[in-house]
Amino acid sequence: MNEVFKFARNTPEEEAEIQRGIDMDPTTYVLSDEEFAQLRPFVRRTFKPEEQATTPDE
Repeated sequence: MNEVFKFARNTPEEEAEIQRGIDMDPTTYVLSDEEFAQLRPFVRRTFKPEEQATTPDE
């Protein structure tokens, strides 16, 4: 049951329209290369560190 999903890519005209909408939005901010390089993945902990499971021989 391997399903293959195909995605339609935006045309260059559609991409240009999307970019114009982004450029018109005063609440958007484009990161500089330096700022982008400083980004780190967000990791949500599902447990408190002291509740971390331990092995029987610990």
